[in-house]
Amino acid sequence: MKHHSPHPFALAGLLVASLAGAAPQPMPVAVAESESFEAVGRLEAEGLSWYIDRADSNAPVLAARLEVEANGQAVPAVFRPERGDYLINDAAWLAPLRQPGEHMLALTLMAGEESDLLSAELHVDTATDQPAGSVAVLPVGVAGALAGLGGLFWLWRRKVKGGRA
Repeated sequence: MKHHSPHPFALAGLLVASLAGAAPQPMPVAVAESESFEAVGRLEAEGLSWYIDRADSNAPVLAARLEVEANGQAVPAVFRPERGDYLINDAAWLAPLRQPGEHMLALTLMAGEESDLLSAELHVDTATDQPAGSVAVLPVGVAGALAGLGGLFWLWRRKVKGGRA
């Protein structure tokens, strides 16, 4: 008796069905705008990263000085030239921001001769069970990868059997 293994695409379908309830967690984001600057902050596993652009041209603001205040404590953000962003990775300062709720932030930006004060609100969803900003595997991406591998396996098997599927 010949043993038949399940078709790879059937396995991918089962995976999609089993992961259908797993939704990606929202990433906490804060947006601050003024007449001169726009800033977008993302609370990720490594810390709170900020991207800053000029409001009139969307040109990135690089190598500026950025300080962010929350809960009465201000910390400097470190500019990362390889990414073009500013990072705050002070775990003690970030701990309250990782709690669910609305967090008010005050940004002080000094770019050359210009300076600006901006305010932002960081919303952290209560449904976030994983560390804020950690990467969640998307079910569709997993299913697509498995389907692609299954297709390659099917072509390989077809070749091994001499063109018969």
